Amino acid sequence: MNTITARPTLLKQANLTKIRKILKAKGTATRAEIAGESRISTTTVRSLLAEMLENGEIESMGYDESSGGRKAERYRFTPDRYYGAAFCATADNRLYLLLVNLCGEIMETSKLTVRDGDLEQTVTACLDDLVSQREIKAIGIGALGAAKDGGFWIRDCEEDSLRKMDIGKRLGNRYGIPVVIENDVNATTIGIGRCYTKKYPEENTENLNLAYLYVADECISAGFISGGRIIRGWNHFAGELGLVPLEGDKLVDECIRESMDDAVFNRRMIHIISWVCGILNPRYIALGGPAMRKECISTINDGLMALLPRHMLAEILYTPDVLHDYMDGMAYLTAGKMFEEIEIRKDSL
Repeated sequence: MNTITARPTLLKQANLTKIRKILKAKGTATRAEIAGESRISTTTVRSLLAEMLENGEIESMGYDESSGGRKAERYRFTPDRYYGAAFCATADNRLYLLLVNLCGEIMETSKLTVRDGDLEQTVTACLDDLVSQREIKAIGIGALGAAKDGGFWIRDCEEDSLRKMDIGKRLGNRYGIPVVIENDVNATTIGIGRCYTKKYPEENTENLNLAYLYVADECISAGFISGGRIIRGWNHFAGELGLVPLEGDKLVDECIRESMDDAVFNRRMIHIISWVCGILNPRYIALGGPAMRKECISTINDGLMALLPRHMLAEILYTPDVLHDYMDGMAYLTAGKMFEEIEIRKDSL
């Protein structure tokens, strides 16, 4: 037997969350449309919409054309009422703040200074100021380590070990709004996928299969999307290609740090990409990062065609603006967390 129990105040908040999610997803909706999708009674929807109108959260767009009966009034969120705050940390110790609207569009961008390497203190100081000026409904953090359970893993250089930074839980408790933490390469992969499907609307985002290889001077990292979902792995460390042996006892990252001509670079990239094609069989592989040699992509593609069967080959893409993709991915993830305040779930007994 499935039951749902909730206090009246919590039930009201849960119903408001449902209504907000529907308005966000649809852009505009009538009372009947909201009641039908949410399965909330028409009377309750009418009451909650009236309350939302009174406090300026939504506005009326007028009435639909009549189909023979009473005209239906259509509603939408009041523009510029709600925002998300997304933070993108980068390898060169920069931190960007993105002010994001409900649609995941970046409305404002600013660069922050991380004082004494204290990311959390910088983010908290910024948010304390921001929430006093705007109605912030979600927080997003793009982190350089593997993200999991409201935090991310960073390397402790003194101890030469990994430690978890639970910034997401602390921010959630401090501000009482949803927080999403994502690895920077995963967020970039999401941004690349979004940009590609915007450019080619015929692509189905739910079926997107894409791999992204980030090539830097010191390392190679990867992000994977399969069936429209990011692959994080059992401990959320998927994509650490740099820790895989490449030549003899040398790891990928050790090889990448070596000085090499284009021929050696091409050979190593062909090996690495062929692993990804053989294991994940993505439709697309995007290459980017400060050490990616754009002029080598054609040769790499030729080498893959000579090495792999046609049904295993991926279409090679080049992404020139990694930071843009990173920001786009974090903006999308942050907007997706808006209005996840309270949900009533069924408990199986």
